[in-house]
Amino acid sequence: MMKYLTPVIALGLFACSGGGETPPENAQALAAASDTAGALGPPVGSPMPDFRLSDANGEMRTLADIAGENGTVIYFNRSLDWCPFCQTQTMEVNAAADQFAALGYGVVTITYDSVDIIQAFAERRSIGITLLSDPDSTLVDALDIRDPVYTDPDSMAYGVPYPITFIVGPDGLIEGKYWHEPGYGEERGYRQRITVGDVLAQLAAD
Repeated sequence: MMKYLTPVIALGLFACSGGGETPPENAQALAAASDTAGALGPPVGSPMPDFRLSDANGEMRTLADIAGENGTVIYFNRSLDWCPFCQTQTMEVNAAADQFAALGYGVVTITYDSVDIIQAFAERRSIGITLLSDPDSTLVDALDIRDPVYTDPDSMAYGVPYPITFIVGPDGLIEGKYWHEPGYGEERGYRQRITVGDVLAQLAAD
């Protein structure tokens, strides 16, 4: 069964994306962040909660609608309106849609954005993968992956998930989860994202 990334691998991803090796003085803090984020959301082996969310065309979609023969890759992102890191990652995932499909996986990005916002983004960036709107953070809260930094209901980012990716098997069970280094919560780990290549490699290995 697929496991989520270990702290060692997560640190390696940070070193690659950050343009150099992780300074020794940061290693302990990053390892602690890995441990914290590793406990985020339900553990591997848990069922993915049932959901019924609107896509960019306003049509209601369920996990079964999106799943491929071997399962589903679900990317939770902050916003496709104001988060450039989320926009970039979604475009990279979209570019690899055929590779996910060839491995038998459906792929979807879920944000708290309204249908109008995800529709505008899809049209502007020619996005073909499924984008889903969770405006009340219902699924985010069912998974307990809400970003703990934003506690003010008046905050623009209130209700956003911590960026995390789940691999869900054809039986609806979570087979893997990937957090994004460095940091969690106040450490602001939303900037660095797991690469599409690493996720595809793990899917292919299984």
